[in-house]
Formats: sequence, structure tokens, C-alpha cells
Amino acid sequence: MGRPRIKFGPFETAVDTCELWKNGLRVKLGGQPFEILAALLEHPGELVTREELRKRIWSEDTFVDFSHSLNAAVNKLRAALCDSAEEPRYIETLPRRGYRFIGKTEVSEIAPQPAVAGHVKPGAAEWRANLVEYEWESRVPIKRQTLIQMSALLVLVALGTMGIASEWAGRSGFRKAPTVENAEAGLKMKLAAEQASVGGPAIWRLDIARAADVQAPKPILSAGAAIAGPQPSPDEKRLVYMSGSTDRSEIWVSNLDGSSPHKLTDMGRCGTPRWSPDSRWIAFDSDGRTGQAGIYVISPEGGQPQPVVVDEWNNMAPSWSRDGKWIYFASGRANDSEETEVWKVSFPGGQFVQVTRRGGFSGFESLDGQTLYYAKNRYEGPEVWQIPVEGGSERRVSSLLRPSTWANWALTRQGILFLSDSSEAVSTLEYFDFASSGVRPLGTMEKTSFWLSASNDGKTVWYSELTGEQARLVFRTGQF
Repeated sequence: MGRPRIKFGPFETAVDTCELWKNGLRVKLGGQPFEILAALLEHPGELVTREELRKRIWSEDTFVDFSHSLNAAVNKLRAALCDSAEEPRYIETLPRRGYRFIGKTEVSEIAPQPAVAGHVKPGAAEWRANLVEYEWESRVPIKRQTLIQMSALLVLVALGTMGIASEWAGRSGFRKAPTVENAEAGLKMKLAAEQASVGGPAIWRLDIARAADVQAPKPILSAGAAIAGPQPSPDEKRLVYMSGSTDRSEIWVSNLDGSSPHKLTDMGRCGTPRWSPDSRWIAFDSDGRTGQAGIYVISPEGGQPQPVVVDEWNNMAPSWSRDGKWIYFASGRANDSEETEVWKVSFPGGQFVQVTRRGGFSGFESLDGQTLYYAKNRYEGPEVWQIPVEGGSERRVSSLLRPSTWANWALTRQGILFLSDSSEAVSTLEYFDFASSGVRPLGTMEKTSFWLSASNDGKTVWYSELTGEQARLVFRTGQF
């Protein structure tokens, strides 16, 4: 007879050994997310305040952005429990106060039986870490302990060989298994990336006009420091990106082939550059390291950045409407919320409109200007949701469409390209088709990327290679 365990729904947990099972199968969950679950299970039905969680999980000498760290950990916990903030079954949020476990619990003396070989369901990206504490937002290293990763490619192979297609059947859409054609394309991408080392962080271009004939990825730009966030201009003449040190990134622009690069800003900590539909303006965000934080626009020819949204709120991740009259952005200004919603501001008028009301971050308008697609949040593995541009029902696009970050998916005319199953070393490129609601893997890249952009026809993608330090931070915290 095993030691007492707590059961709720299909889940069973052993707090003393930090283990969680679902229907007898082990669920990968550790570190801060498990500590939060343990704290909530100790007081079922009761409020556990954010301050109580901070004292329990983060010591007094730990210097991190606590609010973002706690939100990220709770999101990871909800993902493991297949729970949601909007319709919670287990973890209820009490805004600005804390969390409450609302599921029915019972104590069990029976240990879960080992899973039968061939029926283990692997996670989308299986990680296990010993309370890794290195927050990208604070840039302060706290603890460096062992991070154990399993290759995303192995997960894809497991999905194809363990006969778990039925798991997907009940969900919206379907996932096509990797074909020989896909495998050959993935191998080409892998070999080309291994041969095309540029000796430092780089922006890469990949042509995918035909899955069976994927061209070798080409390094467009490289830098000694970080280089990220590539976005091609709508007129297909230029590329905008951010580059510089961690604390001093600036907006740069070059020709589409990477030639004639030049710096546009000198503000410190600028990022997320996005082109206006007429290619005349670039919107970007800045954390105010040398001025006021907010959303700005600048001409690709240079000049003084013009503030669009500059106030006390944390305004981030801008993008343009297809008619160029609005700039979307993420902000926590709604009801002084800790979580962000998608807003839009008229350009250049300055009229504000709240777009989402159930959580939202980085978004893009469809090419017909009718629908806004957006990442549900800024944390690891966000869902992609959609809402009519003029307002209406907010709904998830598909349970199969889940990029590894809020920034590595790209809207095209007929679907969405995204990077899933990312690790510190590889990224798996997949395609969600609007017509069939199916997902097709295109291949595994031996370069990991937080960012992804694509041409409107979906035939070309751009991505940026993370530095080794950035990759470790991103896949420990889920944030860039």
C-alpha cells in the first residue's frame, strides 16, 4: 500500500515525491508549477494569496519579476491539468488576490500502476528541471541546475509509432502523420542547417514552396550580439529586425537579402518591429530604458520615433490593421488587470478600443481584414484564438494549433505556420490549414527560434537563431 495521495478528476498526485499522474500515466510537472499545485491542494476551496505563494516558492533573496513568474507558472500548471482560466475546473483565479482549488478531492492509498509499454502519451515537449530559476524578464541569474530535455523530433516519432491517433480524433481538426515526403524535407532542413553555420546568432530565410523540395535555409544576417524578430515588408523590399545586447536592443532595417543594414533607433530595449501595410512605417515597443515605455512608429528611412501609446501601462507587441488605420497592441490597462488583453489605437488619431476580453497578447489581422488572430497569452505554448475585427465571440482556432511561444507563428493567406515542440536545439515547423483544420509537419530545424514570420503566400519564412544563453532562458521561463 502506497503513501496517501490526493485524487481529483482523472488526476492523482503524490506531494511528497512531486509526482502527478493522469489515469495512471505520469504527467511531466515539476518546479514552481507543482509547488503551486501542492499549496492549493493543502487548502482546497480556500483562497491562497499571491503573497503566500511568493513566500512559499520564492525566497526573500530571489530577485525576479514575481508577477510574470507566478503567472507563467500558473499557466504551465493549467496546461498540465488541461484547465483554463476562463472556464476553470480546478484552478480558479481571484483577480489581483490569488488562486483557489475548486475541484473535488479525495485521499487515495493506492499507488498508480505503471503504464503499459506502447500506451504512454508523450507531452508536446517533455521537460524536467530541478526548480530552475533564471528569469529572462529580470536578467538576474538565481540558480543554475540541470535541465533535461527530450528532442521534439523523438516526440514526433513517438506520435507516429505508438498508435495514439485516437487521442486526436475527438478534438477539433486532425493531425496528419509525418509522411516520407515530410521526413525527407525535414532531413534536408536538418543537414542544410548543420552545414550552414555562420558562427553566431543569425536571421535565416527558408523557402518552403513545396514540402518535398524544401530549400536549404539561408543565413541572411548575423551578429555578435543578439539578433531577432525578423519581419519582411509587404512590398517585399526590406527586412526589419532588432539587434544588440540584452539590455540595449535597437530596431534595424536592411534590404530583404540582408544587405545594407542600418540602425533606426537609439532608445534601448526596443523590440517587436512590425510593418504597416504600405511599408511606410514600422511600429515597435520600448520598455522606456532611455525614455517613456510604450508603442512607437518610425519611418524605415530613419528620423525621430513618434509615440503612439505612451502611458503608465505595459504596452507591448504592436501590429497593424490591413487598412493601416489601427495599431493593435497588448496591454493590462483593462480593470488594472495583471493579464493582458488586445487593444487597438487609431493611427494617427489616438482613439482606443478594447478588442479581447478573455485574455490576449500578440495578434494579426487576416489578409481580408475580417478576423484578428492572436496568441492567448505571452507564456509558453499559448493557444491561438480568433475574434471578428468588429467584435464578437472569441474562440480558439484549434487545439492542434499551439506554437511554443507567442511570437513563433505566422499568418498566411491560407493558414498559419508555426514552430511547435521546440527545445534549446531544435524547432519543428508545422502548418495549420484553414480549409481542412488539419496540421501538417514540414520538418525539424536544427536551429531554435522564438520568432517566426512568413510571406503572405506562405512560401517563405524568416526566423532568428537564439544565442545559447537566450535559448536556455526562454525554455526555462517560457518568455523572451
